[in-house]
Amino acid sequence: MVHLRLHQSFHWRLVILISFFLTLLAAVILRVFSLAIVEHRRFVVAAEKQQQIFEVLPSRRGKIFAQDKSGVLLPLAIQKSFFTLVAVPKDISDHALAASNLGELLSVQTDDIYAKLAKADDPYEVIARKIDDETAAGIRALNTQGLMLVEESRRVYPQNRLAASVIGFVSYDDGEERGEYGIERAYQKELEGDRGFFEGEKDAAGFWVSVGRRIINPPVNGADVILTIDANIQFKVEEELISLREKWQAESALAIAIEPSSGRILALASSPAFDPNDYSSEKDFSVFRAPAINSQFELGSVFKPITMAAGINEGVISATTTYQDPGRRKYGGFTVSNFDGRSYGLQTMTQVLERSLNTGAIFAAERVGKERFWQYLQRFGFGQKAEIDFPGEVVGDISNLNAGRDVDYATASFGQGIAITPLQMAMAMGAIANRGILMTPYMVERIRDEAGVEELHRPTERGEVISISSAETITKMLVSAVRNGFENRAGVNGYFVAGKTGTAQIPKKDGRGYSDEVIHTFVGYAPAFNPKFLILLQLNRPKGNRFAANTLTPAFHNLAEFMLNYYEIPSDER
Repeated sequence: MVHLRLHQSFHWRLVILISFFLTLLAAVILRVFSLAIVEHRRFVVAAEKQQQIFEVLPSRRGKIFAQDKSGVLLPLAIQKSFFTLVAVPKDISDHALAASNLGELLSVQTDDIYAKLAKADDPYEVIARKIDDETAAGIRALNTQGLMLVEESRRVYPQNRLAASVIGFVSYDDGEERGEYGIERAYQKELEGDRGFFEGEKDAAGFWVSVGRRIINPPVNGADVILTIDANIQFKVEEELISLREKWQAESALAIAIEPSSGRILALASSPAFDPNDYSSEKDFSVFRAPAINSQFELGSVFKPITMAAGINEGVISATTTYQDPGRRKYGGFTVSNFDGRSYGLQTMTQVLERSLNTGAIFAAERVGKERFWQYLQRFGFGQKAEIDFPGEVVGDISNLNAGRDVDYATASFGQGIAITPLQMAMAMGAIANRGILMTPYMVERIRDEAGVEELHRPTERGEVISISSAETITKMLVSAVRNGFENRAGVNGYFVAGKTGTAQIPKKDGRGYSDEVIHTFVGYAPAFNPKFLILLQLNRPKGNRFAANTLTPAFHNLAEFMLNYYEIPSDER
């Protein structure tokens, strides 16, 4: 019995031992299978990663152009190419010779270059940056194994300050180009293109392999953007703004020139300006904005033609409608008066524009009525975006009219108490110049990809604001204002010129009333009955003269005369 028990015990030990070895063998087989089959791909990928280098292949940013009346392009923003010289020390057979040759080409001490080339343990060394085309050609001519030229580019603005507020600039964040402000920002996607990628190989020691690199996905360079901006007009406008601001010691100045029939922006400028090549030196970031689009103001009497247009289009007044000017109007605790506080007696609506009578504008607005007046403001585009292809556009603020107070509508009739953008004002007056049709403003005429395929911008009508006959009547009244009113210095001999000045008080910062500081504005177009251009000028806080008729009409005359000659427009008095 004892022998039997011992035999059984040995048998079970043997079974357990065999089971253990079988289990162990199964685990080994399973692990081998996992390594050979399941994890094989992971190891392959890991190995490939150890042998490959992936790099981004940057795209070339597109150019930005202005043009002239003939379509000749002027570059405002370009990419300037530079090269970086990189060495793979182990691939260079004669370090001393290479250092000597490079030292002569780069005007660098040979010893400094040799010290870099002698670092045999480094996979690569950067020898020099920002190498120009001529020097790069010399390096290529050396035909030295182990030397590579890597192209890079930087944004350059060859016209410096010209149209800076239109263009914006490009900033660099971790090597990435990003458009800031202006067209650079608005058309970032089109300008930057699509980056590509390349794959390189390295050996077991981690060094680049000079052969075998292949491009995975080539870059698509950015498209060129051709603006509606006329370079010659832009230059003349900027020159005039600098002169204006200096003469009247104004805080700032701005200008817009448009083609009323299409909405094309011919010039957009502000002073002070900045140099986009050196934007980082600016301490006041407000100079980066285009205030004609990105800021709102109370513009004063330049708004009166809008009020008159509403009244004439409604048929409640005409150019010859008369009223008895009282000099001032009272609304509860508020008194609204003419700019000089005087009463002018019996006046026509044309004389209201000639003499810029606030009470006359109130008379016209009251004839229209609050509800219809509000509707006309919206039809002309106030209180809403002009939908220009430019970043940061503000809508203005006419919300005070929502309360329906008589005094608010009274002051709105002559452009006080409502905030609008200069662009909105220019486009509204442009609708009058364009026989009653409001156009959508635009600044980009076409986009051209690297294959030469162009996407054209088509002028877009926003709708009929007033009738053709109403527009013609207002134009005649504005021509009379230039010939017989305060605006007479805006005229150009031989041409009909339509225009209106505005002198607006600037609200106090606390919102309680108005300060003694003013904004001067002038809007005019020519030839009045077939206008080629409309110009809006503005001076912010000028000194030495209170009225826009004295500060801005000579400047408009200068610009209008230039543009009439530039476009070779025949005289109206032939």
